Amino acid sequence: MIVVLSFITLSAKKSKYPYQDPKVRVEERIRDLLSRMTLEEKVHQLATQFPNANMRLGIPNLSAGECLHGIVMDGATVFPQAIAMASSWDPELIEKMGHVVAKESRAFGIHQCYTPMLSVVRDVRWGRTEESYGEDPYLVGKIGTAYINGLQGTGQQYLDKDHIIATAKHFVADGEPMAGDNGAAMDVSDYNLHNVHMPPFKMAIEQGNVRSMMPAHHLLNGIPCHASKYLLNEILRKHYGWDGLIVSDNQDIKRSFNTFKYAETDTDAVRMALEAGIHQELSILQPWGDNRLYGDLLVKAVKSKQIDEKLVDNAVYYVLKAKYDLGLMDSKEQLDARFDVLEGEQYRRDHNIKDEEIELVTKNGYFGIPREGYREVINSPLHDELALEVARKSVVLLKNEDNILPLNTGKYKKIAVIGPNADAMRLGGYSPEKPKYFVTILEGLKSKYGEDIEFSYAKGCDIASDDTDKMADAVTLAQNSDLVVLAIGGSEETCRENEDRDDLNLAGVQTQLVQAIHKTGKPYVVVLLNGRPLSVEWTAQNAPVIIEGWYLGQETGTAIAEVLFGEVNPGGKLPITFPRNVGQVPLFYNKLETGRPRRIHNSSPEPLFPFGFGLSYTDFKISEPVLDTNIISRNGKTSVSVDVTNAGQHNGDEVVQLYINDLVSSRVRPAMELRGFERITLAPGESRKVSFEIGKEQLEYWLDGQWIVESGDFEIMIGNSSANVKKAMLKVK
Repeated sequence: MIVVLSFITLSAKKSKYPYQDPKVRVEERIRDLLSRMTLEEKVHQLATQFPNANMRLGIPNLSAGECLHGIVMDGATVFPQAIAMASSWDPELIEKMGHVVAKESRAFGIHQCYTPMLSVVRDVRWGRTEESYGEDPYLVGKIGTAYINGLQGTGQQYLDKDHIIATAKHFVADGEPMAGDNGAAMDVSDYNLHNVHMPPFKMAIEQGNVRSMMPAHHLLNGIPCHASKYLLNEILRKHYGWDGLIVSDNQDIKRSFNTFKYAETDTDAVRMALEAGIHQELSILQPWGDNRLYGDLLVKAVKSKQIDEKLVDNAVYYVLKAKYDLGLMDSKEQLDARFDVLEGEQYRRDHNIKDEEIELVTKNGYFGIPREGYREVINSPLHDELALEVARKSVVLLKNEDNILPLNTGKYKKIAVIGPNADAMRLGGYSPEKPKYFVTILEGLKSKYGEDIEFSYAKGCDIASDDTDKMADAVTLAQNSDLVVLAIGGSEETCRENEDRDDLNLAGVQTQLVQAIHKTGKPYVVVLLNGRPLSVEWTAQNAPVIIEGWYLGQETGTAIAEVLFGEVNPGGKLPITFPRNVGQVPLFYNKLETGRPRRIHNSSPEPLFPFGFGLSYTDFKISEPVLDTNIISRNGKTSVSVDVTNAGQHNGDEVVQLYINDLVSSRVRPAMELRGFERITLAPGESRKVSFEIGKEQLEYWLDGQWIVESGDFEIMIGNSSANVKKAMLKVK
């Protein structure tokens, strides 16, 4: 339970010092405030997810949290997981979602969140695949930047009272870890760094004005990202011109010393981090005490001349600037002695503040005070409706043999709902322990269609157990039903941070369950709920229908039920390639060509399902692409258009995708690179022209320190997946 606590606020007296005067430029206010702070007070500002208020000087607390797919607070709205968000291919929708998540975060007293994760995932064994937006730099950048713009606001709304600071992570190149091992060391050339891993961050900077970044856990080219002046100063700040707040990941400053042995002492690790420009240390306050390096250790190091105080001043400057930019320094929010560990003990005694109040306000380690009326914000029906809309648009139809879907309520009167994910809450990582609510697939089906159809349930098996005891009952239920909805896949047990895999098959005996249901001869629909692509080759070859749902948030069951019965026509597309087996990994559509034809003994080298793929209940026709002009200069622009027609019988969404291929380049580029997309809705018989601009953003790549467009011939490709495109030729002079 969260209790709303009273504010201890700044008085409304006339400003005494420049740092208190809203009419003074922020930079001058910060310099004035810094001049009045003791060393201990400065260092106190450098903690995050740790109380950092200052009662003497009137500096409020800056509270940080997690909002990967909704703010991680009990009772908050839970949206589809990040990988599902990307399956929507709908940046405008994701930006709307970001506004709602920000509003709920501020209602809970949270000002900053450690999201989005802009990793370009090249190895799906990695447990954090579910937190990603997939394998393509452009798609990752577009979805991530849309979420940033929602979280932070744009224009007059930027960082206002209903928006928060977004933190792009993890900088950089952690999405293809060796063997899928979370935090594995990586060696990456500058060419791949800038062309594969930097574009999402570049987009977040240029199109999202992202205010915060978080370095990655790992060693990059032999140097900890948390100690890399090259990454954080030379590339991020100088090359890309970004100038914001950098927050460490949890305990990662310390790892330069105690794990990587890159720093000789923990003091050296702190100095390296400050020199690289890491302004705050994520170090959660633990019951056993304060374990910060940006704490007493830093104070002692400065006093002993081991670390220059100017490094501390620089870090404090960026923390205070964030507080000013959020309006906290001039508001009544979060100025509370419970957040001041320097002098809070005496203040608590003087004001008779009880220990249990301190425990309530520090719930989850976020140190935020909910606003008055916060429950009205998080319980808004409009938020729930948006969560359902995102879920509907995130569903991907992978197979629909003989057009079994959409189901006819008059044809199937007894439906068996079977599987370990049929009546279980599956939200994925970074979700509240107690969400506002959750609709299981079984509940969704009964709620929507229970008056006309008899739904029966059997678990069949557990997600990761080898126990087959429950399977017989499931088979019997299937035999006595008209159709089976088989809900399988993964869970937080099999995919999340620090839960990597060396096998991408369905865990436990789930494949045996699919085979047992298949043998009954009854029609069945496979619904996958999972956090990473699974190697479901037998299922893909034999099951008549497969739906990929990922984790669809609090409205999972409602969205799946509506898709099954045609109330919603699925229009999502895969943001990531599905391998046939783990031996194909790493597998992604925009790889460089091999020096020899790819052959795999007794298997196909082709993916199970390609990037950008997704079916519909209707048929779409896309015309040949037509260029406005087929010759441009290197600085010129043109446009390419196609006519898209709904040639089927259902309303539906199609995602029109633009790819380019630089046919001859100074450094070899992939044969396909996504450079645009648009999701459209068409009624039966309706046509629409879809156009994309072709210019520097679409044609450029990074070479020898700069982004360039080279002269030559380019293939301009448009289609509805990476495996289904039509081409036009463009010449760049």
